[in-house]
Amino acid sequence: MRAVIAGLTKWCAYSHIFKALTVLINGGQISEQTRAGRNIALLGIFCPFFWIALFTGAEASSLAFHATHSGIVFLIGVAIMVASLKKQQQK
Repeated sequence: MRAVIAGLTKWCAYSHIFKALTVLINGGQISEQTRAGRNIALLGIFCPFFWIALFTGAEASSLAFHATHSGIVFLIGVAIMVASLKKQQQK
């Protein structure tokens, strides 16, 4: 059961956000931050909750909620990537 949960966390945007923030706080390598930002942005775009709601014909309010949530996750990923790339250019 523990292995299943550990396997599922790699698909959770919040686990990637937590890892990226941990790298930012600990002063990790820029490439790690950029990759983490990219992964978070991709998870925001390909969020299964949004796509399931879209293709199953969910109510408009539910679809709007999932679209907003996916958009926020995407923007967090892009912000992490941009911050990482700016730090890399300053060096």
